[in-house]
Amino acid sequence: MSHETEETDLAIGQHLRPLLRYGMAGLLLAPGASKFLTYGTSVRFFESLGLPAPSILVPIVGALELGAAALFLLDRAPRIAALIAVPIMVVAAGTAGPTWQNVGVLAAALVLTALDTPEVRRYA
Repeated sequence: MSHETEETDLAIGQHLRPLLRYGMAGLLLAPGASKFLTYGTSVRFFESLGLPAPSILVPIVGALELGAAALFLLDRAPRIAALIAVPIMVVAAGTAGPTWQNVGVLAAALVLTALDTPEVRRYA
């Protein structure tokens, strides 16, 4: 790869990384909070999807979504936050059906995982 191509890739990563982090944080905050604010409704929804132990699963998923969103917003361990979001979004798309939100977060998480390199972080 040429030096010019490497610089272009680095510049793209530097600009794309914060957009992905803030976008994913926004898309995880609302559903994460709603699992606590509308706990009963969320449990019934998880039951309707056939998910196991919905009364236990709802707060776990909510906490993971809120935790991942916080990590994205604070730019602390975004790769770990992305890896937390991936299985949640895979299950969401597989059970509730693919939506622009869960497919978008899944795609953004995978891209951010690839972009979250020391070189990009150093210059972002």
